[in-house]
Amino acid sequence: MKILQIHNKYRHYGGEDVVVDNEYNLLKNNGFEVNQLLFSNEKISPSNLFHSPEAFQTTLNKIDDFNPDVIHVHNIFYSASPSVLKAAKKRNIPVVMTLHNYRLLCPGALFLRDSKVCTKCKNISIPYYGIKHKCFQNSYMKSALLASFIGYNKIAKTWSNTINKFIVLTPFIKKLIVDSSLKIKDTNIVVKPNSTDDLLNVNILERKNKYLFIGRLSKEKGVNILIEAFNKISHIQLDVIGDGELFDELKNTANKNIIFHGAKDKAFISEMLSQTRALVFPSIWYEGLPNTLIEAFSAGTPVLASNIDNINDIVISGYNGETFSPNNPIELVEKVLEFSNKETKQYGINARKLYEKMYTHQKNFENLKDLYSKLN
Repeated sequence: MKILQIHNKYRHYGGEDVVVDNEYNLLKNNGFEVNQLLFSNEKISPSNLFHSPEAFQTTLNKIDDFNPDVIHVHNIFYSASPSVLKAAKKRNIPVVMTLHNYRLLCPGALFLRDSKVCTKCKNISIPYYGIKHKCFQNSYMKSALLASFIGYNKIAKTWSNTINKFIVLTPFIKKLIVDSSLKIKDTNIVVKPNSTDDLLNVNILERKNKYLFIGRLSKEKGVNILIEAFNKISHIQLDVIGDGELFDELKNTANKNIIFHGAKDKAFISEMLSQTRALVFPSIWYEGLPNTLIEAFSAGTPVLASNIDNINDIVISGYNGETFSPNNPIELVEKVLEFSNKETKQYGINARKLYEKMYTHQKNFENLKDLYSKLN
């Protein structure tokens, strides 16, 4: 089977880019013929957000050259635009699209405003609250452009007219999309989790009483709360892996028990996951299915996570980790101290069981193969 992946790369390589590359390698290693059409946002024209003649023609050329059985679309913002979907429609090629975030409904893509979950735009045709609150890059103009894009494509039924199946990463996201103003049928949405490498280190006999954060150092990840909490428990070490706009600010305010490693490779991350008592995941938005969480599960590492919808379906309190109220450093401190003084081995065993059941590459391949075969 021949699969064409279409993806608009992010300026900073992140979770979605990782998923695209993982699935490319996964399909190729299992005998599929896979090709990629990648776009970048080096040059962005506001008009191209709605339709890009260049992206349309580039996609047509790629389809004619490769002749795919299925096109799997990931991110289309901004250079790719809906034009890639229209090109697939013109050539009558079935399209699967993975929804990695909430961009089809929310101008800010995260359902997040003032550090709290906000879904005011979920059930309205034109997300005018996004304009009112400058939800995209704190700009009225840019937010209005995104809101217009969202509203126009709902009215034009762009998504239902060009996409055969939508992939979402969790049941929570499926329900959110079904209940939204997108009016996508339940039967057109498939829940398919991502997968990650097996990071289990069987040589680790005992974990150290230290904690770990992996991810982008940005506000929506709750890292301010994380640092504030561990500043209050200076006898417990926190390792921070990742980079981002808050790196310098956080490092300058952190006590010596907090060690910033910057961005690191998979081998380093695997080693740290095998040593730590738990991964801390303090995100303040719904997320999708964070790679960090399933990497922790693969390593048999418990997770302390924000008790926020979607995340609390992935990290189950009392099973593969514990949860704490988002934006609450005091409760996080209490949870860390409690976790440091209890037997936690079973949490890790359960995390590993969940990985083997849901998040292996083999399981992901089987899900993709089944989905593609039903469209071909």
